[in-house]
Amino acid sequence: MRFFDVDHGPRRGDNGGVYSDAHLHLVDLEARDPDFAAKIPGPDWRGAAAAHDVAEFERSEALRKGLPPTLAGFGIHPQGLRWDTADYLGALAAGGRIAFIGEAGFDFFGDRPERVRNDENLRAQRGAFEFQLALAERRGLPLLVHARKATDILQGYAPRLRKLPSVIFHGWPGRLVDAESFLRKGVEAYFSLGPPLRRGGAHAIECCAALPADRLLAETDAPWQPPRGQAWTGADAIVRVSEAIGGIRGLSPEETGPLLRANFFKAFGSTGGQASD
Repeated sequence: MRFFDVDHGPRRGDNGGVYSDAHLHLVDLEARDPDFAAKIPGPDWRGAAAAHDVAEFERSEALRKGLPPTLAGFGIHPQGLRWDTADYLGALAAGGRIAFIGEAGFDFFGDRPERVRNDENLRAQRGAFEFQLALAERRGLPLLVHARKATDILQGYAPRLRKLPSVIFHGWPGRLVDAESFLRKGVEAYFSLGPPLRRGGAHAIECCAALPADRLLAETDAPWQPPRGQAWTGADAIVRVSEAIGGIRGLSPEETGPLLRANFFKAFGSTGGQASD
């Protein structure tokens, strides 16, 4: 198993130039680096951009027009529950304007009162999650899941999750046994690994090493979850994430890029990335 110095800059020749970022936030990234698009590692990059606010989504759509093919998603985030966007989300899904629903899920990290796991907060987060789950079922869309200290709750939804074309666990926080449980239950689950893997997170490394290779995705969560000593994560961090996955799996860069690209297409139901309108 190899580890990588995350402070080095990207080498555009790695992975044959093939990079696939399963989760980033274009508007938040632009706020920190207006020139972020110039730092995307080459034209054969693909990404999946999430948004959670009407104005954010419309700005994200404008940014997508200047990028290589990028998928768009919209969701009600468990960190900021709001029902005023529910009709908008429904309209986006009905109109074919989004490739996935999310982030949706549960957050009981405990760092704020609304993220403490109690009956009131669980009921509120269940309501938002079940609304989005039902919409994904009805529209046949992938569901991108955010989860912190809530893997056991999501396991209870496995009978419904397996009805979806795919479930993408963004920043997969669980153990190998949790991931394997979803797969055994017939969930078309994909486990997206990013900043924790680069920081040497034990659970992330274990899952990366042992899960079926065709269930792995790479992400940056840019601009969030920055490496130690940095203020934010750039889109070019996907180079180091991909290197880390390849190193743990014992794959060459030329093998890693196409593997993660094929998984990206399968997870999001795409063959080339959703074009901008």
